[in-house]
Amino acid sequence: MSVWPTPVQEWILQACFAPEREAGTALDSLASQANAELDPATARLAVLLYRRWPAFSHAITATGREMYLVQWRENRERFASMLEVAGRLRSRGIECLALKGAALVARHYRELGLRGMRDFDLLVAEDDFEAAARELANAGYSAEDGYAPRDFERRKRTGHAWQFAREGVGCDLHWRPVVRCYAPEVTRLFWEGAETTAFGDGELRAPSATDQLFHVCAHGLQWDWQPSVRWIADALTVLREPVDWERVARLARAARMHVRLATALDYLRDRFGAPVPTELAADLRREAPAWERREYACLLKPCPLGFRDSLWWHADHFRRIREFDSTWSSRAFCLGFVEYVARFLDADSALDLWRRVKPALQARERCLSRKPIPCPATIRFPSGRDQ
Repeated sequence: MSVWPTPVQEWILQACFAPEREAGTALDSLASQANAELDPATARLAVLLYRRWPAFSHAITATGREMYLVQWRENRERFASMLEVAGRLRSRGIECLALKGAALVARHYRELGLRGMRDFDLLVAEDDFEAAARELANAGYSAEDGYAPRDFERRKRTGHAWQFAREGVGCDLHWRPVVRCYAPEVTRLFWEGAETTAFGDGELRAPSATDQLFHVCAHGLQWDWQPSVRWIADALTVLREPVDWERVARLARAARMHVRLATALDYLRDRFGAPVPTELAADLRREAPAWERREYACLLKPCPLGFRDSLWWHADHFRRIREFDSTWSSRAFCLGFVEYVARFLDADSALDLWRRVKPALQARERCLSRKPIPCPATIRFPSGRDQ
């Protein structure tokens, strides 16, 4: 799978978001594909096709209607759980901000069935994270890997969120809003720009349209076990509202995501006529450092990454953390990197670190020999649970 759409997926997107004339041309192209493959990513886009063109007679539209009903039912349950959690946190004096699918549905799609959510994401202040995790535990949510609230202090330094679950409903609790972003300014801007949105019987705080567009593009163009083209639909939906392009550029620069944002914005403008200033992407590309270009190429490679790419992945991840970590920034890169790997893998000693890294090295050898294996826990990346 890829972060870029197949021809059928792009026709669906054109039919959903282009002006009526261009959308009609896309529908004609879809009509010629009677046996179009309806993989999960295409089925999620089909919901939008069904909503705009319910009378279009095609298997994709029929799938879209079925998916709409499924997503409506599932999202109703997830929103109820999210509002319950948000209410519990607020009652304890903990402010929270809805992110990703929940924010997009409530703030931009405005219909439960139009956009699916595998879980719900909430951002809390880093200093409030342990108390928020404790409140989730009190509500019956279990932390991934069996972590207790006191255990998260070690994870904060090299991550941005942790997953909790209760009876099949997942909650990603964030202490930073953006994956692979450790810049305090980005977190501050998300909080400052947050808006209150009424949805159903409740209300929640969500990022502004500008911050949401940045978030969608930053998360969409990166490595994941299941890359999704849904980021394009999300971005085009957000772009129905006014966007502060200077703020988008400010976020991209603060997050050190010049290449990622420039590539996403160029694509949205060139393929869908999105109102993106031409000079914005050019400026971001010109300012991008060499390491960020290398990182971007690595982030789009298929999974699982080989040993060399995994090493580069971690080196660039550490580079992102090191700039804002007072201890690691004062040490030599190599020494700090070894400490980072140990912290990332939650190792207590050099021997423990080797025990955790060894399965990953063995997995690489087996991958190279084309033997199917499950992915060991030691090659888990922070972005793997975030689409």
